[in-house]
Amino acid sequence: MNEEAIMERNGVTGASVGVLAFLLLHPVSAWAQGETGTIAGVVKDTMGAVMPGVTVEASSPALIEKVRAVTTDAQGQYKIIDLRTGIYTVTFTLTGFNTLRREGIELSAAFTATVNGELRVGSIEETITVSGQAPVVDVQNVLQQKVMTREVMDSLPTAKTFGSYAILVPGVTVNAPDVGGAYGDLSVSLSIHGSRMNESQIDVDGMPVINGLARGGGMYGQFLNNGMMQEISVETGGMSAESELSGLRSNVIPRDGGNLFKGVLFTNYTNSNFNSRNVSADLQARGLQANSVDRIYDFNPSLGGPVIRDQLWFFLSFREWGTRTTRAGVSGAARPNKNPGSVIFTPDLSQQAFDHTWHLSISNRFTWQASPKNKINAFYEYQNHEYEFPTNSVGNAPETRFLYREIPQYLVQFSWSSPITSRLLLEGGATLAANDYHIYPEPDVVPGISPITELSTNFTYRSNSGAPYGFNRSNQYNYRASATYVTGTHALKTGLFLMHTWGYQTNEPTNPVNLYLRNGIPVSLLEWATPISYREKVKYNLGLYAQDRWTVKRVTLNLGVRSDFFNAYIEPQSLPAGPFVPARDFPGVSAMPNWKDISPRLGVSYDLFGNGKTALKANLGRFMVGAGLTTFTRLANPVSASVNSVMRTWHDDNRDFIPDCDLTNPLANGECERLQNPNFGKTVPVTRYADDVSHGFGVRSDDWEASTSIQHEFMRGMSVNASYTRRWYGKFRLTQNQAVTNADFSPYCITVPADPRLPGGGGNQLCGFYDVSAGKLGASDNVISQASHFGQQEDVYDGVDLTASARLSQGVVFSGGVTIGRERTNNCFELSDLSLVFPGTATGVTSPLATPFCDVRPPFQANAKLLGVYPLPWWGLQTSATFQSTPGPQITASYAASNAEIAPSLGRSLSAGPNSTVLVDLVPPGTLYGDRLYQMDFRVTKSLRVGRSRMQGMFDLYNLLNASPFLTQQNRFGPAWQTPTQTLIGRLAKFGFQIDF
Repeated sequence: MNEEAIMERNGVTGASVGVLAFLLLHPVSAWAQGETGTIAGVVKDTMGAVMPGVTVEASSPALIEKVRAVTTDAQGQYKIIDLRTGIYTVTFTLTGFNTLRREGIELSAAFTATVNGELRVGSIEETITVSGQAPVVDVQNVLQQKVMTREVMDSLPTAKTFGSYAILVPGVTVNAPDVGGAYGDLSVSLSIHGSRMNESQIDVDGMPVINGLARGGGMYGQFLNNGMMQEISVETGGMSAESELSGLRSNVIPRDGGNLFKGVLFTNYTNSNFNSRNVSADLQARGLQANSVDRIYDFNPSLGGPVIRDQLWFFLSFREWGTRTTRAGVSGAARPNKNPGSVIFTPDLSQQAFDHTWHLSISNRFTWQASPKNKINAFYEYQNHEYEFPTNSVGNAPETRFLYREIPQYLVQFSWSSPITSRLLLEGGATLAANDYHIYPEPDVVPGISPITELSTNFTYRSNSGAPYGFNRSNQYNYRASATYVTGTHALKTGLFLMHTWGYQTNEPTNPVNLYLRNGIPVSLLEWATPISYREKVKYNLGLYAQDRWTVKRVTLNLGVRSDFFNAYIEPQSLPAGPFVPARDFPGVSAMPNWKDISPRLGVSYDLFGNGKTALKANLGRFMVGAGLTTFTRLANPVSASVNSVMRTWHDDNRDFIPDCDLTNPLANGECERLQNPNFGKTVPVTRYADDVSHGFGVRSDDWEASTSIQHEFMRGMSVNASYTRRWYGKFRLTQNQAVTNADFSPYCITVPADPRLPGGGGNQLCGFYDVSAGKLGASDNVISQASHFGQQEDVYDGVDLTASARLSQGVVFSGGVTIGRERTNNCFELSDLSLVFPGTATGVTSPLATPFCDVRPPFQANAKLLGVYPLPWWGLQTSATFQSTPGPQITASYAASNAEIAPSLGRSLSAGPNSTVLVDLVPPGTLYGDRLYQMDFRVTKSLRVGRSRMQGMFDLYNLLNASPFLTQQNRFGPAWQTPTQTLIGRLAKFGFQIDF
């Protein structure tokens, strides 16, 4: 291994060390997005004249420096930026006028609280104090967000993960619904308004903590310690030029210490005795084993305070938490394999299969007021994990799951801020997210065994068929820098974002041969070109931006522009010989991709009545589609671009389930037909990017977001909001196999099986399928280019949001609403060119070239969420609840059509051989859906104060109504089609305790 690789395996690169050292040792202009708020307003006298020169101070225990001060400009306006979240007092002073003090201003992240002042003539020593609730309408920002404060997070019945808070925002969808934390604190992907789930972002203190292999989605390895969270800001739209991506961003604001020692101890627990069954007798008769809880636990003490009063604070948190749940599924999917080495799957009905998660986190944060003009934050978190995903390999035998073991990994952050003057602010930040996890086969897997897949039911057993096992090592470094110049009228910010990542992955199947059966009879096999590994790096993901928030009377313009530069590369790689391939050497690839883009961000907010209670807003922005090592660069890696797996038809003549042939021979021999791709195991790439996709200005995939809204303070502490959002994607890419033309294909139809659940009841002819000629079987010369060269592709989301939010007296909190929308797509221009790769509803599935499968227009569907906290007037009791109503899962139907069914229409046997099969789609996407998910969770809390301490006992009921919608179902058409493979966990009671001291 070369010296650079050795350094990187130890988590260090020269470039990143240099940048990190520069940021720490040389104060640069810098920025950390979204973790602070702003207080702004205008000061007038009693006659309504604006007042320049008024001193405005914001003070709060949240500020280690205690007070921040500015002066109003010639228009009487002021802005105080970079304020930590907390409760503030704003004081207005000017010689010859009474002092005005506004108390109880609650400020959250990325929120601009409008606090206006009216000064009366009088002595400055005379103070007029006004107490009241904070503004609930932001009349200057166009950012759409929902903030979960520490108080709300502690009050609601949730799993205490960032995903369990974000999912409570109307319109947000998640890839893995949860009940009381039974899913475990595992990677989740979130979406809103048609955004891509693999772009959802998780930040800490405004800086990304994803791993180095991707740009967002579930690709993060840092499972965050809830005890270190002060609040979570869930941003859903209207993002400024500071953001590379649109979609959903969850920003965790860490806790700081303070001048007083304060601590929290939280713990909860439940087990199988408190979990109800919710599976109907019909599903039980069909063999469904529902998800259920064996145990859930959480232990999370935290302590913060001063190291040196008013100068150095600390906050330390420890957390250990985990779950154990039964495996869901029908028959074998929920039971261990009685004989893991047998070619016949036999479920062990005397046992249940379990999934488990275990997490450990130790975090510490220091806040240091190094001088009156310099504040430094340092954060370190150590983590260790072991887990299985409950959603992994659902519907297959339990031994096909992945077992994740994460070598202790860590998160390091530094940030610095310096208010040089009351108008000039410099900030800086740097993050290292180091991730190292290995995916192992389950302990039940027999070493060296081949996985078997039954095509008629899509059921896999003995081992996982996707070769997921192996190393996953990555580092992700990001740095932010900005300078902000503020007057009362303007807040001009310029800055940069820089990310550098590297990743190393291996694919290590338990056996380099997969076996496939149809109705128990061997029909084909797949060979792997092991060993397989990948090494890629993002040289730089750089964003430069400038933006101004310009207030003119009641109008605030949010004007921004961003330039993005993305450059990644692939190192030369050498792979040793494997069972079917010789030793191979692959060249490196530079500048893959090398993109340059400029994107506008425009927004306007109008204070309709000038009282800070009603705002009309609109925004328009262009954003990049997220790109990472596995989503773009991996396809250009010569290892990945070559043929690493290949199918061949297998007729097991002696029925011994052993391929009696020479698998190293690419030609037909023994029981095996020839390889379906002659390039298997060669170093010749069969897939490449066209230059107009990988290099240049404005060629990167993008999306535009536009929205309009009206927000109104309906009553004191309560606001309502109505908005319309439209998102459309562009710069689509598609794959063309230039080794074939239309003349190389023959059409065929299939007779759809009769089934009343199919559209029209089935029994019809479904055409639009094509089989390549035998002479071109496996011929591949795939070029990925701009779809616009071939036709117009569409992907558009339209939706309306209606929401309300209230923070009332006595601790009453209410929030909720409904989003009604849909995302429609159209790529029908591909129907006339058979060299274009037309995607099916799943990998390996072929869709007919027909309009219902290319012009997809799902129905408009509603996504509704509610949450509330209500303290009762007696005995220290408080109640809280959450409610979700979301669309059911999409239902598809892939059918394993045999050569015997296809040949009469095709006029010959399939080119892959008379024993081959084709997986075909029967149901157009966006037409069938499962039942809606309705979920209600409830909590009652009993509080008791003893001196300065507060003790709370909590009793939670999750899935209060014991609903049982299915989350996933069997999508392979056959006797088990639409049978649920995973349902919502039944009603679950959980007991918790918290002491604040």
